Amino acid sequence: MAEIVNLNKARKAADRTARKEKAKERRALRSASRPDPDAPRREREFDGKRLDEPTDGA
Repeated sequence: MAEIVNLNKARKAADRTARKEKAKERRALRSASRPDPDAPRREREFDGKRLDEPTDGA
């Protein structure tokens, strides 16, 4: 016997997943084009904390 499906709930669930996918695409596009305003500051702080590379024969 077939399962009873509430068409209104199925339609709403399909709409919800479509909206989530569209939002995911928009987030990816927006974040890729927008630069991080704190990146230069973070890079300067990180440069001071980097360890020197090991030398051979030490």
